[in-house]
Amino acid sequence: MKLRGAGVILKIPLREEGVFVRIMRRLTRRTLERLESRFLEGIGEPEQKGFEPSPFQRKALAALLQYRDVIVVAPTGSGKTWIAIEAMDRFLAEGRRCWYTTPLKALSNQKFDDFRRRFGPERVGLLTGERRENPSAPLIVATTEVLRNVLYRGEGGPDFVVLDEAHYLGDEDRGTTWEEVIILSPPESQLLLLSATISNVRELAGWMREVRGEEPQVVKADERPVPLRYGFLAPRGRVLPLEPKLVSKVRRSGKRPSPEGVLDLLEEKGLLPAIWFLPRRRDCDLVASRFGRLRWRGREERRRVFEEVARGDPYLWSHPLLEALIGAGVASHHAGHLTGWKVAVERMLARGLLRAVFATTTLAAGLDVPARTVVLTALGNGGDHPLTALEFQQMTGRAGRRGKDRVGFVLLIGRSRRDLFEGMELAEAEPEPLRSSFRLQYYQILNLLDRYDLEEATGVLQQSFLLYQIRSGRKRERVQRGLLRQFRRRADLLKGLGYLDEDYGVTEAGRWCLLLRHEYSLVLAELIRRDLYRDLSAAALAAWVGSLSTERAPRRLIEPVDLRPLAGVIFELEGLERKMRIPPMGLAELFQPHGAPSEAKRRAAAVRAWAEGADWRELAYEAEMEEGDLQRLMLQTAELLREMEDLPLGISTLAREARLSLLRSPIL
Repeated sequence: MKLRGAGVILKIPLREEGVFVRIMRRLTRRTLERLESRFLEGIGEPEQKGFEPSPFQRKALAALLQYRDVIVVAPTGSGKTWIAIEAMDRFLAEGRRCWYTTPLKALSNQKFDDFRRRFGPERVGLLTGERRENPSAPLIVATTEVLRNVLYRGEGGPDFVVLDEAHYLGDEDRGTTWEEVIILSPPESQLLLLSATISNVRELAGWMREVRGEEPQVVKADERPVPLRYGFLAPRGRVLPLEPKLVSKVRRSGKRPSPEGVLDLLEEKGLLPAIWFLPRRRDCDLVASRFGRLRWRGREERRRVFEEVARGDPYLWSHPLLEALIGAGVASHHAGHLTGWKVAVERMLARGLLRAVFATTTLAAGLDVPARTVVLTALGNGGDHPLTALEFQQMTGRAGRRGKDRVGFVLLIGRSRRDLFEGMELAEAEPEPLRSSFRLQYYQILNLLDRYDLEEATGVLQQSFLLYQIRSGRKRERVQRGLLRQFRRRADLLKGLGYLDEDYGVTEAGRWCLLLRHEYSLVLAELIRRDLYRDLSAAALAAWVGSLSTERAPRRLIEPVDLRPLAGVIFELEGLERKMRIPPMGLAELFQPHGAPSEAKRRAAAVRAWAEGADWRELAYEAEMEEGDLQRLMLQTAELLREMEDLPLGISTLAREARLSLLRSPIL
């Protein structure tokens, strides 16, 4: 055998080739050991020092104290919330009213608890769709939709507003709300926008300058306080840096390591706790269930945390994954779980009591629950399309805990080299630019025309981020004409129904209709105006309202609800929309009398059963619906009923009865 290298030819007798192979394997092993050692170097907890604000935090706070609008774009875990807290602390001392808004009720609830501890319970209130606590407090935590509703009432805005997770401005379903808040906020309201993932922040700032008259201060930070290292799991339990040369040379065995084995490996190398992202909910549950009989330190502490959360909520104690959580320190976290379960998991993770959380991307969508390591086994999100750079960065941004880790780790467990190369590309990619998803709604038109005349209302539309982003003069003109034309057609439809008068002023009916701020508010308004609810029980009204929910529907119909009167209204309204060349709401197909039970019918049946006193577990089982989805269906229905309850009309009493019939454990 000949070995050529460095211009030298070595001849090795055949009988000694076995020795040579062993030597080469040993050299390779030593090389891999050095690479792994370098990758893991510096792991552990940092020395505890007094807190020192970062330069970007100081810069942002200084601009806020000069009463300027500010946009902060900084990596997850870098301390953006600190800026808001410091500013609110000083503004509250000056007697200014502050609002902290988030896109998620769960995140609002989390901030409410945090701020009550920090500022005192008497100074903090909460306003979400179904919770109203201490609403006269000087500091209000709310969902962004609640603030939008306040601004539409024309009562003036808060003195200081924080828009957390501001990249939701590009959300397809809810982004319009963020644009409305920025457009409608009076000049004296100071805005602070926080996000980790806005790549076109200068464009956003330019739009805000046009809308609000002064350009906001943009503060960007690229470096994380806890640096990230990207690696991959190589054969034989090696954790190596994610580098092209290594990925190209390391052979994949084709056999995936078991989750149990991976967690043991991570613990051995000091990489716990970990958040392991999986594409589907059932994957999270199945993997977590494998740990049900295993044991890990901290069982008693975890039980105490669970007792805190589950106090008064007996449903949580029968959770099928409870033993894995309490005994093994392993949890599943996704939107299919009840809020109480997710809160328990988040608290345990925050206190360092868990080995791992198997989660879908919902854990990355804003909740402040980082870990030392993030594990990714697939670069897809459970749908037909691969992860975007934004989604990848939101997930990997959960690695590394400020004050607890010197380094955060992202570990890819790919099925092939291609997976690993895709991971490298995503790690280097900029998040996709924020794009407007502005769209028209009937409640929006009524609210605008309640405050402005027709010309002024269409002027508000022309301030949208959508039109600002279209630079081409010809295309901009075309889109603008289309937007204004659709506004006028919808206004004409509302006029024909009696919600607007001949001069496009809001009528008495329109004045209460604009209080129903839902995608299908016009359907609810017609249901009320035509007195179709008069012979309904509270449970039946809840069912009708629940059928219009946009949450996931049960897979199975329990017992049919008569929705024909409601369907008749929908068919009539969509007929008018088609006649006036307005894109129809798209509800009619959900209420067809023939064929398989529609989503609307399945939702209505589940809501009525719960309102009539059904057992929670039995309902979830019979409807074939995950508990978290069922909970959100009931909460969204209750939120719509709350809006109907607040109307100065005869339906108010029945709507209140229907709402209260839904709000019992474990819903709240």
